[in-house]
Amino acid sequence: MQRLYQLSEIKQMIQEYPLVLLLIKTSQCGVCESIQAKAAGLLESHSKARGIYVFMEDAPVTAAEYLALSAPTLLLFFQGKEVYRESRFVRFEELEQVLLRYEGALEEM
Repeated sequence: MQRLYQLSEIKQMIQEYPLVLLLIKTSQCGVCESIQAKAAGLLESHSKARGIYVFMEDAPVTAAEYLALSAPTLLLFFQGKEVYRESRFVRFEELEQVLLRYEGALEEM
């Protein structure tokens, strides 16, 4: 997963790539580190999806922009629109099914 520092960089990635997984986290959060490691592992088998993350401390406006009220918050964007959101406790089995569905949609285009 690629670390970004500004909301403008995040928005650019979301517009540039058709399938983006964004993790909003904090620096002193053990759960955030665990979620990031699992998300990075999941993305290894999903080459069509780009993974990015941002620390709330680096870009607090990002948390406000995407209404991330707790950390970690994981957002999936498909063609610039949010299609999936999980906060705090992420169901990775469900996330993988959602990724597969949107990757399939990309193949049909």
